[in-house]
Amino acid sequence: MSADKKVIGRRLREVREEPPYWTRGDLARLLRDAATPEELPYIAHVPSLEGMIKQWENGRYTPSRRYRFLYARVTGRSEAELFGSGASTAAPWRADGLNGAFTPEDEERLVLAARRPSRVDLTVVDSLATILAGHRRTEDAVGSAPLVEPVRTSLAVLEGLVTGARGPIRPKVVNVAAQWAQFFGWLKANVGDLAVGKGWLDRALEWAIETDDANLISEVLSFKGHVAWMAGQPGPMIGLSAAALRGDGLYPGQYAISAAQEARGHAMVGAAYETERLLDRADEEAAAARERLEEAPPWLYYHSPGFFELQRGLAYRYLGRHDRGVNHRAVEALSRGLGTLPAGMRDSEWAGEFVYQLGRAHAQAGELERAVALGEDLAELAEQIDSSRLAGQAAELR
Repeated sequence: MSADKKVIGRRLREVREEPPYWTRGDLARLLRDAATPEELPYIAHVPSLEGMIKQWENGRYTPSRRYRFLYARVTGRSEAELFGSGASTAAPWRADGLNGAFTPEDEERLVLAARRPSRVDLTVVDSLATILAGHRRTEDAVGSAPLVEPVRTSLAVLEGLVTGARGPIRPKVVNVAAQWAQFFGWLKANVGDLAVGKGWLDRALEWAIETDDANLISEVLSFKGHVAWMAGQPGPMIGLSAAALRGDGLYPGQYAISAAQEARGHAMVGAAYETERLLDRADEEAAAARERLEEAPPWLYYHSPGFFELQRGLAYRYLGRHDRGVNHRAVEALSRGLGTLPAGMRDSEWAGEFVYQLGRAHAQAGELERAVALGEDLAELAEQIDSSRLAGQAAELR
């Protein structure tokens, strides 16, 4: 244990034991009470948090940034006073949103594995998957930008693990690394760095091919098609989405998202028949996926109620540029889809994209007041999650 951790631990215990004196359970409840409604889902529950406080006070670990904020709120002291201005940065594995699913012991195992890749075992691989799941959920709440640096730091470690992994464990290490690379590629593209995002998706594809994971290969190809859409390139978008559909025996949800995306590409170039054909296939595959949810890959967690209605609405928005009837169907589908999204996803950055598209559809219909109102809603969301991309889209609508 470093001296810094011991010093911080003693300080935290002294603060807790000052009058009126809090037990660790008292402090755990106070920390949760101090969290905002947006933060609370990502804070450990009292029993787990009580154990974490003990670890912090013993100097074994130090609180992550989120918990440092809460300590400052509860005690009335500044973070510098509690943790020191030179306190070491939290480890890259301290992901928010895990609610105790990732323990201090898991973190120590990852740190040791990073130093010596031969230590990688199934528990380490499972921990990496757990952290990535937490990052995915956190991104829904805070947007892509805050996660870029933490995920970049973790990927630097993962690259070393991939290089050093060998034997029976290697395919599992490479597979989870491919998922991280795919997620980072999405993050970079979503903050506007399409070239870097595309590069990481290329890396993800290389690793996915090595592990022969057909669903993951399809997912990465589909995301490469998504980046082509972001770049305004319908040709590569259609081609990559079609490539993602070619795998045999994929989980139906993989077929669904790629079919919907290819449909959108055809809509961009005015091919109405192909658009409708692929949208119908997407709906059929999505229905089949709902019957097999226990088989869903973890990266498809966002395939929620309303998601494929949004996909249909977005495709119709493109076709509706030259057909008022189809544009009306776009407004209906986008409105239904947004209204059906689960509460935890309605304020996500990716959902904001569909608010923007709904505004565009209203503008195409000449309903400018409604488009402006949606621009105001989008501006509020952009400010809430500090999204420059959504802020730019909001400005377009207003």
